[in-house]
Amino acid sequence: MTGSTPFSIEASDNFKRSFKKLAKVHRDSFVAVIGKTLEDLIDDQYPNNSRNEPLPGKSQLPEDWTFHKLEIRFAKGASGQIRLMYLVNATTCTIRLVWIYSHEQFAKRPADDDLKSVLREILDF
Repeated sequence: MTGSTPFSIEASDNFKRSFKKLAKVHRDSFVAVIGKTLEDLIDDQYPNNSRNEPLPGKSQLPEDWTFHKLEIRFAKGASGQIRLMYLVNATTCTIRLVWIYSHEQFAKRPADDDLKSVLREILDF
């Protein structure tokens, strides 16, 4: 995208912890797949395998932020179905990584209370 401002990626503490857990299990090839996925997010923040994700409870994000979940097929089985939750602010060209987990860890997504707590920590709302 010539002439457009590049997006920056910021990893939350929760993302770093959850990534570290998965990286211990899946090793180097997992790290490479996620690295490539994050590189791709810089150019396309809304790929076909992502969707807007509803907020927990009656939460509302600060203005200009949107919440998304990206599905990544890393390997066969539930442990190979990875989900990346992230926030996008198109105004400031910022992507904040919220949580990465396998379908084996959470069939749908982390508990609403946990998710709400992490989002508040990241965005101070």
